[in-house]
Amino acid sequence: MPKKIDISRFAQLKGTGELPSPRGVALAIIRLTQSEDVSMAELSRVIKGDPAFVGRLIKAANGAMANERRAIVSVQEALMVLGLPAVRTMALGFSLLSNYRKGACTSFDYARYWSSSLLMALAMQALARHVRVVAADEAFSVGLLARIGELALATVYPVEFSRILAVAGRSHGVRQVDLEQEAFALDHCALGEAMLADWGLPDIVSRAVRQFEQPAPAVEGEDGREQALVQSLVLARAVARICLADANEHAALMPAMLRLAARLGVSREHFLAACDRVASEWIEWGRLLQFETHVMPRFETLAGYGEHGASEVQAEAVDSLPPAAAVEVSPADAEGDSDAQADRLRVLVLASDAAERQRLRQVLERQGLSVFEADGVRQGVEAAVDLQPHMMLIDWRLGESAGIDVVRSLRETRLGRAIYMLVLIPTEDDALLARALDAGADDFIVRPFRPMVLGARLRAAQRMVGLQGELEREREELRHFAAELAISNRRLEEVAMTDALTGFPNRRYALDRLQQEWIAVTRNLRPLSVMIIDLDGLKPLNDNYGHDVGDMVLRQAADALRSVLRAQDVICRTGGDEFLVICPDTGLDAAVRCAERLRAAAEMLTIETGGPQLKVTVSIGVAMRDGRVSSLDALIKCADRGAYLSKQRGRNRVCALQGETGGG
Repeated sequence: MPKKIDISRFAQLKGTGELPSPRGVALAIIRLTQSEDVSMAELSRVIKGDPAFVGRLIKAANGAMANERRAIVSVQEALMVLGLPAVRTMALGFSLLSNYRKGACTSFDYARYWSSSLLMALAMQALARHVRVVAADEAFSVGLLARIGELALATVYPVEFSRILAVAGRSHGVRQVDLEQEAFALDHCALGEAMLADWGLPDIVSRAVRQFEQPAPAVEGEDGREQALVQSLVLARAVARICLADANEHAALMPAMLRLAARLGVSREHFLAACDRVASEWIEWGRLLQFETHVMPRFETLAGYGEHGASEVQAEAVDSLPPAAAVEVSPADAEGDSDAQADRLRVLVLASDAAERQRLRQVLERQGLSVFEADGVRQGVEAAVDLQPHMMLIDWRLGESAGIDVVRSLRETRLGRAIYMLVLIPTEDDALLARALDAGADDFIVRPFRPMVLGARLRAAQRMVGLQGELEREREELRHFAAELAISNRRLEEVAMTDALTGFPNRRYALDRLQQEWIAVTRNLRPLSVMIIDLDGLKPLNDNYGHDVGDMVLRQAADALRSVLRAQDVICRTGGDEFLVICPDTGLDAAVRCAERLRAAAEMLTIETGGPQLKVTVSIGVAMRDGRVSSLDALIKCADRGAYLSKQRGRNRVCALQGETGGG
């Protein structure tokens, strides 16, 4: 199992501002959902500022419900189904997906990474219905972010990580995580855990993300829920691998995947059905997110490969395709990768009569439009959410009030309000026209339609859509400016919290963090200790050798102190030659032992200056929160008096006024 990341190492990486992080509207959503008194109306208003996220959120909410109720078509409904934690994490995941689809790491396949992450998200959501370790909505986000550490290394160290991937790819028996540890003193598993914890995901989730690529055998008494989550991630990764693998690799991958499912207690029947659903949803999500996907044979067929043989599997593959998606893509749209194709306006035709859909398609394609079809109310709403069409042609004959319901449902969403809607009506009846326009339709076509009139109406609609596009681009520029400003502010805030010389958090951060720890231990009745560390004799060194040498002393002494700290301890530089160490969940005796290690590390250090080699020692005061230390100020003063007493007694010592003392 990969070891945890050194917390100070993570703080350094975070301080660079280079780690993948949410932007724009997603950042506003995350901050808003962290407030306990946020209203659904306020959150909905912010979410609607990002039409792409609206579509993804509604689709994820429908996936979480697993066809247990009518289709969700509004942001408010999606929020009620998913809840604030899931919405926050989805905003984070989809923001990263949107902003980190490409990068400078040449050996890192960004498209495959995100396609695999999407498959893991869908697989985790499907498994959550059988292995109830996390909710289905939360499971989706866990799967999407499970491999975030790899993306982070590709972003922060593009050249070095590219070299590692190349070596790992051509060398048998060489583990990628070992190469990462050697190069960066951390690996992507531990980095992923630290990032998810920093973003506020539950501890059980972040720990599982660190473990799932190299799971350790279960130990008696270990948290069964955490182990189930780890195994679920292992199985989700296996599903993603088989979907992305070449057809000739399926037979070799299936047995291990079925064993994993059986170990989790998921029946073969349910698991294979879930895999078919994942493969089908992958195609729909791929269309929504503009990923390359492909149709998978039914997993029952793949599972029977050993019984039927390769030739039979290939013969059955065509007959065992997943059920047709609600949206049919025209042959002209199958290419879909060229810039010209991406620029074409999308039109969704919603009509129950296949012949009429075909006639409409012919007229629309002559106008240079990309045409999609749906034949029912639910399919039409889902297709509109997935495709985000520029225009819709809606047949009023779908059923009693069905056309009105579609228009009204979509108009309730930010996405739906941007769609130009034409309705096909049987006759130019004033009452019917009034109902259609009151429901939210923009224009109408009388059946049987005349191609020339329909073409003219479409050109007018295209002009309106073009004007809307220009307005949206101006809004996007404003959003982009706001997002960049938010990032700049965050980086400035991080710089304001970091000591430039040592890379340690500064005094401002130390006081804020101490306040948080004090509140936590007061509520949970857990121990808390602090240390004040003074470098001995820094002023004479500055006077004799200059401040440049003094800075070298500070940097090298800081590195020595950091190297012997425990993972949970936080060290900050609070003054010229003074450091503060926060030791959560630590009693006085343990803190004194830790202080002794710090003192010994400083004593053994030889400062390299390029000239004279210098020695340095530290005087340390230790204090613990107890009945006599009733406030945060009292705790710091007690540790400060201990450091002062250490200097009085000859320096290079540890002193704890509340109990035992140690010396060098």
